Amino acid sequence: MKILVTADWHIGKKLHNEDLSEDISLFFDWLLEKIKAENINYLLVAGDIFDNNNPSNEASRIYYSFLKKLSALQCKAIIIAGNHDSPSFIDVPKDLLSVFDVHVFGIFPGIENVEQIFVPLTDSSGKEVAVVAAIPFLQDRMVRQVGEGEGAKEIAEKIKQGMKTLFAEIGAAMKEKYPNIPKIAMAHLHAQGTQVSEAERDIQIGNQEGIISKDLDQFDYLALGHIHTGQTVIQGKIQYASSPISLGFTENTYTHKVLLLEIENNQIKESEIRIPKQRSLYQINGTMQEVSDAVKKLKNKYKLQVLLDLKIEEEQFNPRVTDQLDALREYLAAQGSMKIINTRIIYKDKPAARFSTSFHTADLHDLKPDNVFKDLIATRDEKEQIKLLALFSAIYADVNQA
Repeated sequence: MKILVTADWHIGKKLHNEDLSEDISLFFDWLLEKIKAENINYLLVAGDIFDNNNPSNEASRIYYSFLKKLSALQCKAIIIAGNHDSPSFIDVPKDLLSVFDVHVFGIFPGIENVEQIFVPLTDSSGKEVAVVAAIPFLQDRMVRQVGEGEGAKEIAEKIKQGMKTLFAEIGAAMKEKYPNIPKIAMAHLHAQGTQVSEAERDIQIGNQEGIISKDLDQFDYLALGHIHTGQTVIQGKIQYASSPISLGFTENTYTHKVLLLEIENNQIKESEIRIPKQRSLYQINGTMQEVSDAVKKLKNKYKLQVLLDLKIEEEQFNPRVTDQLDALREYLAAQGSMKIINTRIIYKDKPAARFSTSFHTADLHDLKPDNVFKDLIATRDEKEQIKLLALFSAIYADVNQA
């Protein structure tokens, strides 16, 4: 049996208002070709299907169009919600999608109904070869009891203990019901020790709520989503799948991949398949002249336009910088292979900077609640930030889940 694991699609993602739908569509084209060529039996998707919990009509169309094409390949799918997804939106078409062997899990049913998240994997003869526990993103209220007057440390410890208990109970239930076949789990969470990128929000300050890896090690294999860079937690046992496309400028340099699991004689063999790169994202810093020279030396090696984030720093206020930046935009527009999607102009001569007509503003789409709150409390000391952010995250999670 062959299983492909992917995660963190973020359909509908806009980077500084630049739509990345073409990027994800090209990935889906490649993925379908790979599934067909490799005779993949099951596709596992470990959360963050969409970039926000109210996906646009176009994002929904891309999602369902992919599932339709996947079904035509006789490849079954198991999909869980991530922290960006609306659990109810993922769950609404559950009965309809199951007809096409697409099994979706938006809301965790509770440990008393844990068998509802178990999906046996069968071969062409109907024999059960393995079983998957499809664990959707768990809001912290699902794994802890709220106590009066709790601080950030107490909340974090309760979450860790709650996750430890929950994963142990899921693992035990799987072993009892399916004692003789490999047990695979899929979840969307933050394991301790992993490094995050700019695009991964809802990560707590100081890694407070990262789950200890040994507490997650309750299965023969655990496939994870949430950390975009595809990191290994426990070699051969717990692995992040990685996002299929670059979702932020700091994600430009790592290799995007899907995981291939092959099951034979009750043994799981893990390998990686590299996803072809379709676009480069570059951040360039310097004076206006340095930035202009660097941009003009860049070459586009891929199918889609290069996207640029420019940070221009000048010693003194220079009214010509804005005109030079406009000229650079016109030059790139004529070339067609690159596009500036974000700029910041900083004058180190602060008294003169007040005369600047160029301001750095954030696009409304990029204003995420947690980031806005972090900016709001940025002047507080670190301990107070940790406490406030933990409380904000708990309240925000409850509001989203309601």
